[in-house]
Amino acid sequence: MKIGKQIALIAVVSLLAIGIAVAIVWFAGPAAGQAADPPAAQNTGQTQPPEPEPEQGNRDLPDSGKSKPVSGPADEEPTEEPEELLYQSLGNGTCAVMGPGGVKDACVVIPKTSPAGEKVVKIASRAFFGCEGITAVQIPETVKEIGDKAFADCKNLVYISVNTQNSVYCDLDGVLYTADKRILLQYPPMRAGDPLVLPASVTCVSEMAFYQSKNLKSVLYEGSGEDWERIAIGAYNYALIASAIYFNAQSE
Repeated sequence: MKIGKQIALIAVVSLLAIGIAVAIVWFAGPAAGQAADPPAAQNTGQTQPPEPEPEQGNRDLPDSGKSKPVSGPADEEPTEEPEELLYQSLGNGTCAVMGPGGVKDACVVIPKTSPAGEKVVKIASRAFFGCEGITAVQIPETVKEIGDKAFADCKNLVYISVNTQNSVYCDLDGVLYTADKRILLQYPPMRAGDPLVLPASVTCVSEMAFYQSKNLKSVLYEGSGEDWERIAIGAYNYALIASAIYFNAQSE
């Protein structure tokens, strides 16, 4: 009988142990499933490589929040410059010509009055300097001052004319002088006719007066060789210096 009771007791204990084991497995299942997931990556102290910079060119980038420039109408045409000389008021109803402005004519006519109604009394220094498109200039009697090198380096200039009523300036065969013919202001580089007849009254030749005057070959000077030596010849007048000079020439 004792043996039978022991066997029965062992069987009960075994069944109890099996029940406990089943219960553990049953309740531990979800936790075990979570443990099956791969472990989270650990920080090894190494930094991630930077993302590549966006390539240059036309590509859609994220909106930065800044406003984008707005282009004007595609068919908008540039404003055309007025076809008139450039003027500067001098006060007291007078003005100066400062440059060609929008004028593109080969023959530049300096008017007596500006479009604003002011009297034109001056041509500014270097006003037409280097204007290759000019072939002729007309200066009215109202102009009383012409600045330095106003018509210098106009390599296609052929003729300069001054109104005979001008008391300060004049022209001789298209060459610009002061009215007393003491200063030669500008020799047109493309002037037709050679030689140049130079009055004995000339005491000064302005700087660059003969610049680019490649057609000039000879000069008939009405004064003597001693008079010629006393003429103050400004810089960049190589064409005059290199030409053949004939002294004591007689005007026709």
